[in-house]
Order: sequence, then C-alpha cells, then structure tokens
Amino acid sequence: MPGRPLGWQEETLNVEFPRELQQQLEQAIVEGELAGDRLWTPGELAARFQATEGVLRRVVLAAQRKGLVAGAGSDAFRVLGLPTTKYSSVFTHTAGSGLKPRSQVRDVAVEPAAPPVAEKLRVEAGSPVYRYVRTRWVNADKRRPEEALANQTNYIPFEVCPGLEGDDVTRYSFQKLLEEKYHAVLVEMQEAYRLLPATEQDREVLGLPEGGSVLIVDRVALSATGWPLVWAEIRIRPDRFDYVAALWPQAAELLKE
Repeated sequence: MPGRPLGWQEETLNVEFPRELQQQLEQAIVEGELAGDRLWTPGELAARFQATEGVLRRVVLAAQRKGLVAGAGSDAFRVLGLPTTKYSSVFTHTAGSGLKPRSQVRDVAVEPAAPPVAEKLRVEAGSPVYRYVRTRWVNADKRRPEEALANQTNYIPFEVCPGLEGDDVTRYSFQKLLEEKYHAVLVEMQEAYRLLPATEQDREVLGLPEGGSVLIVDRVALSATGWPLVWAEIRIRPDRFDYVAALWPQAAELLKE
C-alpha cells in the first residue's frame, strides 16, 4: 500500500498501543461478558485482563471514544455495548445505486495532529492520527468508462483503529471496516458544504478543467458518546450531478443555486 513508512513514523511519534488488550476488552464488551448494569473500575479490569492499571486506562479511554463505554464518576465507567447506526455507508449506498464503486488508497500515514485536525477530533495537538487518502471511482455500466468521482482525506485518532494501514478497502466499505473490525460505530454526522475553485491536485485526480470548481463536503463522524471518530474532507466533481444527488443529496442542493 502506498504511503510513508509507518515504522519510522510510529517510532518517531511513540504511538505504541496495547492492541491485543484493546481487542480483548472490546470483544468482552461486544459479546456481553461485561455487565452493563453495574459500574466497573480500571483496577477491576486490569486484574481481569492481567494488565497494569495505567495501560488498561488507555484502552478504556479509546473504548469511550468509540461509544462502547461511558464515564461514571471520577474513576468508574459503565459498559454501553456495541452501538447501532442509522447511516448507510457511502460505499454501500453507491453499490446499491448500481454505480459499481471502487476505492483507490493513495496514501496512509501516521502523523502528529496539526492544530486544525486536533480541534476537529478533540485530541491534543501533536498526538498521533491516521491520515488516510483515497479516491472514489464509479462505473455506471459496461458502456461507460470508470470515472473518478471524489477524492477523500480522512483523519482518525490512532487509538480508534491501530493497524489500519494493513487493511484493504478497494472493494469494501471503509465505514463497515471501522464498525466490524474496530467496533467504531458512527452514529451522528455533522456536515458542511462548500463550492470552491479546484486546486491543481483536484484537476489532476478528478480530471477537472482549468478554472473549474470542486464541491467539498466537510464531515465529522461522532460515536454514541459524542466523541469524534473521523474527520473527512471529501472533494467531489460537481459536474456529476446525478451521482452527487444520489450520494450527497444535501450537497447537491448547493449545486442548484
């Protein structure tokens, strides 16, 4: 997979994360092994999973961001279980519309959160985040060539999905990957829409003409506990109105003005 060497960046940012412990805790939550009708403390679970309390706290904070647990007092939390979502992924919706979607991952890297990213994701500036860049392609039928519809950059706190760089989403929904593998369920979307002059990269990736515009969807996806999971900037070809109307109906209203 293309991108900057993650080994170097992880060492530089010191983002070692207890992934195995995270998987064990989340699996226990999802399978109902941890009762939701009582309060748990990090100390109790540290003993249960044979981990230090400090390491266990890191995993619990990640689970809270994902909406799997909620804080209850200064040193306790309640298990919420795996949330449900009312949002169909863009990939699923695209496939359901007969558009034969494909994602091309252009870059994936772990990097320190710049101040705008930190603000959107509610993390400390400089903390590790994934930057995940991919282009969405669609193909309506065999008589028409595949078309680049949108270029999307996602920023995700590292602890939400450690190991993301090894996943293939070429023909699979990125949202489903987060939900099914990482138990990070998106339950609320906050979106804003803009129409701006296309950049040189927009013209190169999306095939936009010189002097053309690009439709931008700015999206923050939240968990059941209200914590940001993903900040996405989606840059879309505005001349594919039928596609935009099917996939981003509110954004399509901007194109009518």
